[in-house]
Formats: sequence, C-alpha cells, structure tokens
Amino acid sequence: MSFVDIGIAVGGFLLIITCLPTLINKKSQVPRWTASIPTAAILSGLVPLFILAGLGLTALSIILEAFMWWAIALLRPIKEKKF
Repeated sequence: MSFVDIGIAVGGFLLIITCLPTLINKKSQVPRWTASIPTAAILSGLVPLFILAGLGLTALSIILEAFMWWAIALLRPIKEKKF
C-alpha cells in the first residue's frame, strides 16, 4: 500500500460521503448527466485496472463509488428540462 493508494482512496471515500444525502433523500432529483449510467459503467470498468496496478484500497473506494452511482442512477428521478 502506497501513499498514492491511500490518497486516492481517501478522496474516493469523501466523494461517497458527499453523495450519501442524494441517495438517502427520496425527494432528491439529479441532473441527467451527473448521475448517469455511463458514469457508473466507467467507474465499474476502472476497478480491474486499479486492482492490476496494485492499488487495492483505491479499487475498493472505486467499487463503492460505482455502487453509489448505480444506486443514484437507478433509484433517483431525473430532473426534467424546462424550456
């Protein structure tokens, strides 16, 4: 475990903490591009790369981030654009 691994993982865990209110609040709405399925898919695809690079703690934080994005994308309504 390196300093880089710990630094990236801490940032990832802080991102998870800041996204929790959006996931927990059933009335919250998210913009279409912020909580999208492509974002969750990209995060999911990064996990094997971090594991292969030996950054296990970072991979764990990315797994949790991907789970958070999938949950937000699937459970929260999308804001409608009003023109």
